Amino acid sequence: MLRLNRGMFATLMLGCSTLFAGSMGSVCIPGSVTVPCAWNGWDFGVKALYLKPAYDVDYGYRPYTAFDGVTRHYVESDADWHWGFMLEGAYHFNTGNDLNLNWYHWDNKRNDYSYTGVFIPGFPAALFGTTRFEPEWDAVNLEFGQHVDFGQYKDIRFHAGVQFTHIEHEIRASGYSTIIPATLPFAFTVDSQFNGFGPRVGSDMTYNVGNGLAIYGKGAAAILVGDAKFNAGITIPGLVGRASNSSKTTIIPELEAKLGAKYGWVMTQGTLTIDAGWMVVNYFNANHFISAFSSTNNESAFGLQGPYVGLNWLSTI
Repeated sequence: MLRLNRGMFATLMLGCSTLFAGSMGSVCIPGSVTVPCAWNGWDFGVKALYLKPAYDVDYGYRPYTAFDGVTRHYVESDADWHWGFMLEGAYHFNTGNDLNLNWYHWDNKRNDYSYTGVFIPGFPAALFGTTRFEPEWDAVNLEFGQHVDFGQYKDIRFHAGVQFTHIEHEIRASGYSTIIPATLPFAFTVDSQFNGFGPRVGSDMTYNVGNGLAIYGKGAAAILVGDAKFNAGITIPGLVGRASNSSKTTIIPELEAKLGAKYGWVMTQGTLTIDAGWMVVNYFNANHFISAFSSTNNESAFGLQGPYVGLNWLSTI
């Protein structure tokens, strides 16, 4: 009887300890990380870009006004929004690999503004006239990508490759001043450009909402080595004629980012996707020139930002 009581007591204590410990919580099961099955295909895309440039101080302001003769008021250059485009083509192969070639182009040749009674450093009189400011940008990227699926809804495309970039600015100003008669107008010109090439890496992160809809964030960075050069001049007929020019090898970093959404229609021969979002790209210290008049150094980053919309066609071989 004593042995039986001891057995019942041990069983009761074991049950109580289990009760106090509580039941087992939910078990976390890690998601799978996979690559797609092997397949071959092509895709082609086009995007319309509507972008506005941005600059540092040396390029970001026009000549100043001084209505009271003491306070200087600088007006932002404020270059206009303008259209550009992006074209791309890619070959898909193996288990999620692709080779992508894309080209961005943007320019704005409509930045004309007039000025009345403005000043520039080093010149003692007010200026009257007009200025044309023409920026241009081309970027060609060659990317080798790897698509990776992180569970059911998320995927990332990692890519590495190279970029070639061309950035150019033309500035044309003409007019007269309070100490130079209108019959002897001045002309001021600046041509600056950068051509660079270098490695580029990035990733495209996508969350698939469902039913063909997805949202994404993309980022990339590059280090470009290239030639930066400029030509500048100022002329006043019969009075002044000066010019300056030079070139240098330089290394500049580049950063870019996109946020957007896309929707795809699966068809018999492939998938048609509409894509829209906002992009930002910046090249650090890409522009420079030395003034032919005052010999001051001018240097600035070059950036672009704005919305885009496009179409892409993906076809399986």
